[in-house]
Amino acid sequence: MSQGAYVTLVGYVAQEPSIRTTKTGKVVTDLRVGITPRFRDRATGEWRDAESSYFSVTCWERLAHHVRASMHKGEPVLVRGRFRTETYEDKDGRPKTDTRITADTVGHDLSRGIATYMRQRPQPPAQEGGPADDQAPESPDLGERPDEMIDEGAIERFGRDLDDVDVAARVLVEDQDEDDDAAGAAAPPVPATPF
Repeated sequence: MSQGAYVTLVGYVAQEPSIRTTKTGKVVTDLRVGITPRFRDRATGEWRDAESSYFSVTCWERLAHHVRASMHKGEPVLVRGRFRTETYEDKDGRPKTDTRITADTVGHDLSRGIATYMRQRPQPPAQEGGPADDQAPESPDLGERPDEMIDEGAIERFGRDLDDVDVAARVLVEDQDEDDDAAGAAAPPVPATPF
C-alpha cells in the first residue's frame, strides 16, 4: 500500500490555467483553485460564505494539456491528488504557508452544470506501401496543439439546437399569452373592493 497525503478539492477555477515547459522538457499546467465553504448562521438561519482558501494545483504532461484546453476561470472543478504544505517567508519577513497539490485527476463538477467530453484519439500508425503520408488525414495531436480539440461541426449543431430551443420557447410563451388573453376575456370583471 502506498502512503501519502491525498486530498479531493471541490471548488472553482480561480484564474486561467497557465501552461509551461520545464528545463527538462516536461509540460506543466498550473491551476489555481478557490474554495469558499458555506455555513448556516445560527442566529439568523441564513446561509453565509466563510473565508475563501486558494490552492495551487500542478498538472503534468498529458493531464497538463487537457486541463489547459478544458478548464477556464470561474468553472466548477474537482481535483484529486497528493498535497504538500510549504512554509516560507514573504518579502516582509512574515511566515506564509502554501498548499500545493500535484493532481492525478481533474474534472468539471457536474453537480453545478454540464460539460462535454472529448476522448483523445491515438494517431494511427503509418502504413508502408500505402498512400503518401501527405494524403493521410491528420488527427489532432493534443500534446502539441490543444486548441485543435474544437469540433466546429459540433459547435454548429449545438448552435442550431439552441436556436430550435429558443424558437420553441417563444412559441410556448406566445401560446401561454394567447391562453391568458382568452381566459381574461371570458372571465367576468372583478368588482373593485374599497379599502
